[in-house]
Amino acid sequence: MSKPSDLRIAIIGGGVCGITCAVALTKKGINAHIYEAKGKYGEIGAGIGIGASSLQIMRELGIYDDLLACTPNPGECNIQGFRFVFGSEGHEEIFKMPARPDEYAVGIHRVTFLDILVKHLDPQYTHFNKRCVDVTVAEKFPSSSTAIFDDGSTIEADVVLLANGIKCPLRHIITGSKSNAAFGNNVCYRGLVAREETKKRGIETTYWDEPTIAIGNNRSLVIYPINGGAVLNIAAFVTRYGYAIGHPDVARDDSAPTLEVVSNEELLEKFKDYDSNLLSILGCLAKPNKWYINVVYPHLDSFVKGRVALLGDAAHAMVPHLYAGAGQGIEDGYLLAQLLSHPQTTSENVEVVLEAYDAVRRPRSQKVWDDSYAAGKAQAGMGPSGFTKDGIINDVTGIMDFVNSYKLGDELMQVEVMLKERSVWV
Repeated sequence: MSKPSDLRIAIIGGGVCGITCAVALTKKGINAHIYEAKGKYGEIGAGIGIGASSLQIMRELGIYDDLLACTPNPGECNIQGFRFVFGSEGHEEIFKMPARPDEYAVGIHRVTFLDILVKHLDPQYTHFNKRCVDVTVAEKFPSSSTAIFDDGSTIEADVVLLANGIKCPLRHIITGSKSNAAFGNNVCYRGLVAREETKKRGIETTYWDEPTIAIGNNRSLVIYPINGGAVLNIAAFVTRYGYAIGHPDVARDDSAPTLEVVSNEELLEKFKDYDSNLLSILGCLAKPNKWYINVVYPHLDSFVKGRVALLGDAAHAMVPHLYAGAGQGIEDGYLLAQLLSHPQTTSENVEVVLEAYDAVRRPRSQKVWDDSYAAGKAQAGMGPSGFTKDGIINDVTGIMDFVNSYKLGDELMQVEVMLKERSVWV
């Protein structure tokens, strides 16, 4: 029986979930190799929500204190629930959805989060400018898989983990189809507003120190402070929930760009009936990024094939309305690290171990996908109970319960039961 440290693990993609997996493996004494297509680490996007489940994992990995050092009140989680208001003038409060202390979250700049994670990696195991174009799928327990890169180089690995995002060009290895990505009927205008800039313009922003979702008809605006409170993270959504995903009236071609830099005028026009204070803050975004949010749709039948596994957005990219997409990738990466470093996981049984990963992670992440889509509808006034105060309260209440039900260690115990029943582990 080979030792866990003998497993050769290749992680394709150097984003949050791939690096989390690598960090978790490092803590277990395994140095996975990361292959990143770009010339350096760097997440795209603005703020990211690190939810309760991810914070459990960050604490286990020794990263929790570094995260909390970046919050407006250092040492404290800066998302302790959300306030819901109407987006119209006066931003009438609908209700507050407080969280228990074990449900608190952290809002942080993506790049800052990535920098914190990378500090826990040995740089010699990261390989930049390595775009993976194919992986041979090992079946029936051959010795390894081969990853092929666009520069003609190849590497052999016992396990290949595909963590290269929603645009993952290798998803077809698992699914057999060219693309399982589709436009999620959501456009998001994103940007960061420096508090210093709002002060120069005489804009009052203290009301928005509390994480808030401002709801409008088929729109929502999420605002909360990051970077020690010096910056307001803005995510302004325009939605088309009246259509099914993939409907020809709203579908976008796979080759269409997912990111555009647009004018401030376009953003203000989309939210012209919103509160004047919010519009003043939006006016500080000179050139907002316009994101066409793609999702994995329909749900995949499997995240694994042979010695190759999907994780993160490559497996289950979702709309961001539960602030759980990154968290689901972090949960994927953490469980994979626990399984691949387990003393009873070997090169001979690793395919069965990956099947157990799929059996546990796929149902949970796809349920969170469904809940995120439902939350998006409710936050855009399109929930089943209608665009009224009582309707929104009814549709939003409890929507976080499932995603917050995660308990560190439970999934590993589920896998242990499965593998012992199959006599893979003893």
